[in-house]
Amino acid sequence: MKFIHAADLHLDTPFLGLRTAPAELWQQIYDATFTAFAKIVDAALAEQVDFVCLVGDLYDRAERSIQAQLFLQKQLQRLADAAIPVYLSYGNHDYVADTTAELPLPENTHIFPSTGATFTLTTKAGQSVALSGFSYSQRWVETDMTPQFPVKANTDFHIGLLHGSQSGVASAHAVYAPFSLTELNQKHYDYWALGHIHQQQILQAQPPIVYAGNPQGRNPNEAGARGYYLVSQKGTQLQPTFHAVAPIQWQTCTVSVAGAVRLTTIINAIEQAVAKLKQPEALLLQVVLTNAEQLSPALLKRIETDELLSYLQKQPLKQPWRWLYALKPQIASELNFNQLDQTYWQASAQKVFSAANIAQVAQPLNQADFLAAELRQPDLPASLQAQVLSLLQENKATVGDDDAD
Repeated sequence: MKFIHAADLHLDTPFLGLRTAPAELWQQIYDATFTAFAKIVDAALAEQVDFVCLVGDLYDRAERSIQAQLFLQKQLQRLADAAIPVYLSYGNHDYVADTTAELPLPENTHIFPSTGATFTLTTKAGQSVALSGFSYSQRWVETDMTPQFPVKANTDFHIGLLHGSQSGVASAHAVYAPFSLTELNQKHYDYWALGHIHQQQILQAQPPIVYAGNPQGRNPNEAGARGYYLVSQKGTQLQPTFHAVAPIQWQTCTVSVAGAVRLTTIINAIEQAVAKLKQPEALLLQVVLTNAEQLSPALLKRIETDELLSYLQKQPLKQPWRWLYALKPQIASELNFNQLDQTYWQASAQKVFSAANIAQVAQPLNQADFLAAELRQPDLPASLQAQVLSLLQENKATVGDDDAD
């Protein structure tokens, strides 16, 4: 038996903040989530898998565009033409409250209802497989949904599809449908296909409990290779193997500008560092300039006003292209925290700027979809923490030793 486990396609991701890219480049960026899923379908056909599991957040938002629906319909039809069934659930991004405005999906596609269900199939080799899962009917599903999953059926294999968060584990993602490994193991399934967390990871080796991650990174915090898991039978066990498909990768490149006294020196250092990046994929780059406190005020102004970034963005693109979306000078902190103060700052910041606290304080703002989308960004806690630190630096709001308690 062999199947594909993918999740969090986030088709139609708007890639906010990248619209300043050249037109042809912007189109490739926008198409990236679509391209990544098409590669997954290509792999399913090439591997002649028995079925495909798609575990939540197929679309980036509940108000899915007709374009995105049509694309998904066509890709699933490719699988239908090859007699490959698909089992999918909807998550917190693409929850379904009303299906009357939806395009129909091919008959090979089995959608889990919000009340939960179990589908069964027989593979080409004659093995019986049960698949259990559920879909979100609203944005917020904060209750433990594992009681909806039955104990392993009388089949050769039983697979669970669960879009949710592991209980008690810190994450930049909001907590939805919390579960524990103990609960999942009590079901005696042969494989748990997880969605919601965008980093691919194996929580447990056997039986596998696996997050597929998302096939295409959507922001700088989702850097590196992205893809899906091809799950193959080895005796009585199932073993997942990760395969990357993201056509574009986010990456941070660090460049030292120590001793630079001319703008051309900085430009040459950046160009040389970028030229050393050998990934075959296209790259969205954030360049961090270290030792920037050594630069003259005139050079620093060229960087801080994005004048240098604009110049670099207008240079001819080469294949595979590398495009700078951010250029940040790194200046040694002016805050003179002693070691104890720094420890308390870090501990307090992590507690205050948590995803849970932000979600609770900002809950009234979720009524506006565009604000809700911004509040779901995984890098929001770190961004708010950095902004507060910056304000403290600007206002020199530090307490001297004489005023310490």
